[in-house]
Formats: sequence, structure tokens, C-alpha cells
Amino acid sequence: MASHPLGLFPAHDADRHGKGKQKMHGLALYITHVWEAAATTDTSLCRVHGMEVDTERIALEVAPALAAIRTLDRDVICLSQTAAEQTRYLDFQKDDPQGRAVRGLLILRNADTHVPATIEVPADRVVGGVGLGYRVMPRWLSFDDLPDAIRNNPKNNPGAVQAYKDAVGGQLVMDTLLDAFAFIDRCDPTLARRVRGTDDLEYFPLHDYTTHDYDRLHPDQPSRPQLDAEIRRLTQETPPYGTGREILHSFNRDGQEVYCGNTIRHDIRTAFVEPGMQVTRDIRAGFPYSVITSDGTQHDVTVDEEGHLTAAGSPLASVPLQTPRNHCRPEVCEGWWELTTSDAFLYRQQRHLHEAIRDL
Repeated sequence: MASHPLGLFPAHDADRHGKGKQKMHGLALYITHVWEAAATTDTSLCRVHGMEVDTERIALEVAPALAAIRTLDRDVICLSQTAAEQTRYLDFQKDDPQGRAVRGLLILRNADTHVPATIEVPADRVVGGVGLGYRVMPRWLSFDDLPDAIRNNPKNNPGAVQAYKDAVGGQLVMDTLLDAFAFIDRCDPTLARRVRGTDDLEYFPLHDYTTHDYDRLHPDQPSRPQLDAEIRRLTQETPPYGTGREILHSFNRDGQEVYCGNTIRHDIRTAFVEPGMQVTRDIRAGFPYSVITSDGTQHDVTVDEEGHLTAAGSPLASVPLQTPRNHCRPEVCEGWWELTTSDAFLYRQQRHLHEAIRDL
């Protein structure tokens, strides 16, 4: 059967194409199994030990998906090409974000097949699941956190290790599987099953459980990191809600000054943390900031001609500030900073929803 000519690297060989259709069908099924497993775990809330997260079934369901991805990558797509096209395919895969996920997942596939070590899929987030149960959000371990037997597997090649670090480690398991499916589908769109008479993929979108903020349900949808980046960009381009912000405290993180305080709306004050660069952008857009100094005096914050933040005739970074009035410990503000830099949805809430974070 001839492949669709619009594919980036179509499987021209009839036998490999037939195998590819079967494996692509299997991969779609395995992805649905992983998704359902994450929503039906034995995770429970213990009075003594707190949340006891169960991800073992997810690890079991993900293994055949990893094997199918490797077969589709190497045996179906790559080996269907001429020698010159194989080189071009591998170069393209190395530079493509979804292709790097395919290459990086090889580390886990080889580990599951050849290494006497278990593949763990820890979950750092738990939400409501089916019925009274819990749904978990599993992520792959970073490369440095993988068991020694997996990191030191002689079958690992440097390219796959780097791809794992770039596109797999620390990422949501579902994102990487959907990225791999999307990459193979771009290479040869005739491999995946489609609803008869349409271009719609069978098995997708995945079942829509109660959404906590965003669930990727389709290979064509953006990954969580992609969506986070877009939300953060749009959020930063729009001034915060409210009539102004008052800065109470500052700290330095990774070489940049970070400010925290209250956003003011009518008589309501809600907490914010913001890097100096964004404060500058907001002020230039016409949004007012003020600073409360250590003696309780309030001063407007301005931006000078060189783009530096100033208040009371001095650089803002040198102005002595109050500590937050309810939480005198700097680690409280720094904790909010960690949360908002890792969660774009929380950052958007902080800037645009007055009920987002309680008053400092």
C-alpha cells in the first residue's frame, strides 16, 4: 500500500508500512490505557501518612507503548528510507522537539527490555478521578534521578541521553507519548487509524475527565510546556487587574531582583510576586506600582530613561522595604515565587483574578 505523499518520511516499503499500521494502532490503544490507568489508581489519603500515590499500573501500561514507539521509529520509518534519507531523518529527529521525545524515550524502552531495574513514573500532582478515587499526573524522572543501572546502560548512546534530558526527563508521561504519536503521524499520516470518511484520528481525543486546569487529550494539542509558555507570554503582555500594586519586600533569585507585595482592588489586597523586568514592563504600560519603605512611607515607583526602577530618588533595589505584614519570613515570598514560576496557570491567576492568593 502506498503511503500518503504529504508525509515527511513515508514508509514506502509495503511490508514495513503494514507493520507500521498495526503498531500505530497499538500505540493509540496503549496511550488510552495509560490515560485510563492514571485516572483509576489505588491512590489514597491516609490519616497517618498523608497521600499515598500509586502509579504501578501506569508503569505496566506504558511499557508496550515504549516498544511500539521504538518499532515505528526504527523499523518502520527509518529503515524504509534510502541511506541518504535515513541520515536526513535522524538529523530531522534530533532537531525536532517531538522527534527528541521519540529519541529520548529509547532510554526507557532499552531499560525496560535489557536492564534489571524498574521504570518508575512518580506523580507530583493528584486531582479528583473516577468516582471517589484520585487521578495522578505522572512524570518521568530526570536523567540524574534514574537508577544507576538505567543511566549506565551500555546500550545508551549520547544522542538518546541528551534527547532524554531535553524532551523526556521531568515531563508529563502523557505529553511525551502524545508527542511521539504526533511525530510518527507527521512522518507518515497513513499509518494511524482515522474515523471512516474523515481525517479525525481514532481513539482521540482521550476521555475528558474533570479538568484541573489543562489536560492534553489529542496529539495535535499543545504540550503542557508549550501551553505554559503561551499563557505566561499573554499574561505578561496584559497589565494586572486592580488599581495598582504596593511593593513590600524583595529578594534576589538567580541574579534578578524579585518583588512581592499586594495588588489593590477597591479595599481588597491580594498577594503578588513579580520579577523586576515585569514590574518595569507593567509601569511602562501605565500600571502604577508604589513601594512601602521600612518606616511605613509610600513612594511611587518609576522607570528612568535607562530602564531602571526607582523610588524616593534612589534605585528601587537599594530602597529599604518592609517585610510582608503577616509573614515576616522571606521564604514565604520565595515559596510563592517558586510556585508562580513553575505554574503558568497560578501566575495568570495572580495577575488577573483577585481571589487567587490570599493577602500577605
